[in-house]
Order: sequence, then structure tokens, then C-alpha cells
Amino acid sequence: MKKKISWALGLLLLWGCAAPVELQKQTFTIELGKDVYANPALYVKDGKNYHTEDMSVVSVSRGIAKKENRFISLGKEYLVVGEYDFKIKNGSQEIPFRIKIKDTQPPTLTNTPKETSVAAGSVIDWDSVFEANDLSGVSYEAPLGITDAVGEQDIVVKIADRYGNKIEQPIKVIVHG
Repeated sequence: MKKKISWALGLLLLWGCAAPVELQKQTFTIELGKDVYANPALYVKDGKNYHTEDMSVVSVSRGIAKKENRFISLGKEYLVVGEYDFKIKNGSQEIPFRIKIKDTQPPTLTNTPKETSVAAGSVIDWDSVFEANDLSGVSYEAPLGITDAVGEQDIVVKIADRYGNKIEQPIKVIVHG
């Protein structure tokens, strides 16, 4: 009888260890430039209840490399904006999931001058004025005809990335002859 109970308890214990792994969610959204780690415990629901050190995260999408313990797009130090398919391998079990990389942050400014001085008829290089940075690149939008006449103008320059995240920066433009 004791052998049967021991055997039954052993089966229950094995069955409990083989319980299917659940994910915290099916799709994880991460900000552009943030590290995307290859640590299964970050994605598994109640990861402390599993031996996540015996699991691995594998990219299914093309163009992704694993550098140390994080995933990157080839030629970059981060995953670029997009949707990527991954799977967690746990023995013979494979659990698919997706990671979406989004850019929701506006460009950052290294320089925020209150005014700039330019020659009449010149083209203003806004990048040298503001020195804006964004992993998605930046573009500038300013009123037309700013340098057509000598004088001072208070304007607002819109600085945006390719995903529509923007900031508006006021500046006084002094046009001299």
C-alpha cells in the first residue's frame, strides 16, 4: 500500500512539474530603444512557479540577433519599430508570443536657444540650432518666409519623428541684412 501511495504521489509531482506554461499576455509592447531581454521569467505568468532557467526565448522573426541576453535588429543596438514573433521553449513545449516595438516618445533637444540670428534670404539649418535626437530620425517644420525680411519674429518650430511624435519649440529669429 505504501508503495502505491508513494508511486501515486510521484506521478502527481511529475504531473505538476509538467503543467503547461502560461504567458503573462500574448503580446508585449515595448518602447523603441528599450532592451528586449531573452529572459523567459519576464514573459511567463507566475514565473517563480516554474524552472524558467531551463527555458529559452527564441526569435521566430527574421532580421533579429541575440546579443548577450537581449534581442536586437541586425545592424542596430535595439529592436526597430515593428512586430516580432518569439517563442518560449520549455522542453518539447513551445509557447508563441509577440513583441511590438513602438515609438511613442517625441524627439529630445540637446539645445534650446531662446533666439537665433541669420542672414536675410538664408535657409535656416534647424538641426544645428536645436540639435534634436530621436532613434526614428527628426524633421523640422517652421513657417515659410522667415528670412525674407530683416527684423525679428517670434515663431514656433515643430520638431517631429517619423511616427508623428512631436514637440513645439518657441524661438525668436533675428534676421539681419
